[in-house]
Amino acid sequence: MNLLDLEKRVRAHARDFNNTIFRKTDIVLFINEGIDRFAQVIPELSNVPYLIIDTDDVKVIPKAYIHLLANYTTSRLFNQDERHYEATTLMNEFELKLEEFKEKVRDDKIVLLDYETGEPIEEVSKEDYVFDNYFFSTGDTSDPDDGVEGI
Repeated sequence: MNLLDLEKRVRAHARDFNNTIFRKTDIVLFINEGIDRFAQVIPELSNVPYLIIDTDDVKVIPKAYIHLLANYTTSRLFNQDERHYEATTLMNEFELKLEEFKEKVRDDKIVLLDYETGEPIEEVSKEDYVFDNYFFSTGDTSDPDDGVEGI
């Protein structure tokens, strides 16, 4: 699905059949913001390129989930138009299905392929570290009071 198809789907969701309610620039902006949200939840999608011209295709995201970009975009447009109930409904659907997509990727039910090489994208995981800056601000890991607080 390319940018033009996504724009048509957004306008259908928003009932903007005459292209007079929402600007194309806002639609493109929110579609690309939706791509950012995909990458935020599923780090393997961090290299998905933005859609700029009408013929740009959505890369890496499977066909079954591309429509979520239209849901996200329509939700953001409705929010802008102060149609909060409709915006919330669409955003909830987007987040629910995005979480479902994430679980399928994690469970290897969906394999994401690099759009340039066709190879599976490796899972991107960053290690979490917890630093105790309150007690040991100098980087010293020894405990001067042997675990007794308040000394």
